[in-house]
Amino acid sequence: MICKFHLFWISVVSILFSFSCKQGNNPYRSNSNIQQMESYGNMSGDNNFLSSGKKVPVLRKLNLQTLMVGKNRIEVEELMGPPEGKSLDGGNGYLWDYRRPVYDEASDKIYGWSLISFKFLSGRCSTVNVRLEVPPVQLSNPQPSTFIEQNVEDYSEENEASTLNE
Repeated sequence: MICKFHLFWISVVSILFSFSCKQGNNPYRSNSNIQQMESYGNMSGDNNFLSSGKKVPVLRKLNLQTLMVGKNRIEVEELMGPPEGKSLDGGNGYLWDYRRPVYDEASDKIYGWSLISFKFLSGRCSTVNVRLEVPPVQLSNPQPSTFIEQNVEDYSEENEASTLNE
């Protein structure tokens, strides 16, 4: 009787151990996500944010929405830094805006230029809105001197052609 009891517990423990050690297909830790995090830096580490030279961590969208509600302004500023934009809500509240890279668990992607808005009522954070966005495309502008030289050459060629035609 005791042997059957020990055999049962040994088999249960071995089954649990074998399944817990097996690495499954976790959507939060896929290979593409790990490569993306390495390109941005660690989730908890610092990274360069766009070309402004700021060092900011990659934030998780779900953590922002659940953990920041109920915090006061000082706590939010300690965690996020000074706000990049402040405005009135139109009612009795006010908004603080930040641009930060945010990891979205649902899409398994890091959005590098997300808009995070904290709404404060009575000095406490009441809602957190996260608008997931990628950085805007940088347009390359031609050098002004070469652009002017090309236009002057084109203009002079047009004038020569028009004087020859007259």
